[in-house]
Parts: sequence; structure tokens; C-alpha cells
Amino acid sequence: MREIIEYNIELSSLTLDKREVLRHSGEEFMELTLSLVPLLASLTAKGAFTVIKTEESGFLMGDKVKHAFGKAEKTALFLSTLGNDAKRIIDGKRQDPFEYFMIDFLASQYAECVAEYMHEKIREYARAAGLGYSNRYSPGYCGWNVREQSKLFGFFPENQCGITLTDSCLMNPVKSVSGAIALGRDVVFREYGCLSCGENDCLYKSKL
Repeated sequence: MREIIEYNIELSSLTLDKREVLRHSGEEFMELTLSLVPLLASLTAKGAFTVIKTEESGFLMGDKVKHAFGKAEKTALFLSTLGNDAKRIIDGKRQDPFEYFMIDFLASQYAECVAEYMHEKIREYARAAGLGYSNRYSPGYCGWNVREQSKLFGFFPENQCGITLTDSCLMNPVKSVSGAIALGRDVVFREYGCLSCGENDCLYKSKL
């Protein structure tokens, strides 16, 4: 049976990028925005990863992603989520448009931090095995069709980390991330090629 490595991640142990928070809140509302952080920092996120032979995946990746996996011997697949409590906290701010917008943004930032935590755990796995590792890629980004989520989820037990897929292959709870990372002796980490990408609504490109 394939090994699934699971984690419980205290959000209080993760650090948000305050420059990114400032960019969205502005100096005038920075203090108010930071006052919302403890609501989310009290949560425990969940994550899991597994490693498969690359030829097992059957993924139909876009050209950008396929290139990153060209020398992969193995593929690490991961899931992570803030869970349903994050949605409850966000929905509790619906009466205040600014707080609702900012706590939703903060939750997205924490979701990205948790995904980066999972990436680091996979990097540790790769280094211990003497393998190189790539950046992480998710269905729905970099030309990889979001419907490929169903294949990715097929390598995990049903309801892994409490995440399910909708009919359109979106994840529930919404503050969840899935992805794949190439592993191999000749795999080299490269930054995202965002400046040459035509996708305008990408989470990673929005940080440029």
C-alpha cells in the first residue's frame, strides 16, 4: 500500500509576509488587518503527501509543467487545507465588507504558507533520498487543466485531510491547495516563469 505522510500544522507557527499584507491593506488599515490574524492563527491546518513513480501518474500537463517534469524519476503529490473552520471564520465577517475581504485574503495567504510548508517537507524527503526537486505545480495553473485534480486525488484515500472535489474539480474547503513536485537526480529547482505567462488571475503572478 502506498505510504501517505500526514501533518497537522499550527498556523501560529507560520509567518505571513507582512509586505504582501501591506500591499493589500494599505498603511491606513494595516493595524486593523493585523488584528484579524489571531482569528486564523488559532487554527490547525492539515497536509499530506505521497510519492509515486512519474510514469504512474497519467497526468496530461500543460507544456510549462510538462517541461518541469521532463527528468523526473518520481513525483511527489500533496494536499493541504485550512479546513472548514476557516470558512466559518470568514463567513462570520460578511457584515463588514472590509474585514470580510481582508480575512479572506489572509486565509489565502495562510493557505499558501501551508502549501509552502508541505513543499519544504517534500524537499527534506528529496534531500534525504539524494534527489533534486522542482517547484510545485497545481492543476488549474500554468496551463495544467483543473480537471486533472481528479487524477491527483485518486492517489489519496477518499476524504484525505477532509478535502473533497466538486463536480467541476474545485476543492472543498476552498482554502485548500493541491500540487505535484518533480523528484529526480537531474531535476533542478527553477522559479516560476511568471513574467512570460499569459494567465492574469494566478495567485503567484499576483505577487509580482
